[in-house]
Amino acid sequence: MPRNTIAMIWVAGFVLAAIVYLAGPDRVVYAAFDLLQRAWWDLQDALRNLSLAAFDLLRALAIGLYFVFVALAVLVARRGGRCRAAVIAVTLLFLGLIWHAAGDGFGAHTRWVAALVLTAVAALSMTRRLAQPAASPWRPGTVPPAQGP
Repeated sequence: MPRNTIAMIWVAGFVLAAIVYLAGPDRVVYAAFDLLQRAWWDLQDALRNLSLAAFDLLRALAIGLYFVFVALAVLVARRGGRCRAAVIAVTLLFLGLIWHAAGDGFGAHTRWVAALVLTAVAALSMTRRLAQPAASPWRPGTVPPAQGP
């Protein structure tokens, strides 16, 4: 180990001892514990604010995906696909999940997560229906009209 590093450690120790002596050993220990406690409280506060922001993002995503689902369902219906039962069922389940019950807390978070999963699956289902070729308007067993002259 270089002698310069060892000398700097000795100097830092003597400087710390001088500061502790001038300020008083009891006050330095108190200030150190106070600094640690304030840092812990600041960390907890930051985590609390982050979880609130994440919860807001979760709710925004769930609501946004619900409207994506509805818009895609309208497009599926315009193409002649079946989607009315899905719209009714997803809407009722979505409203049931996000409806404000008495009290907040852990239950509200899990309901919004369930609503997000529900709307994501429903929107992906409608996307899959739109990605498939459109259904023929002619029923099996019927003869389509002649094409062109």
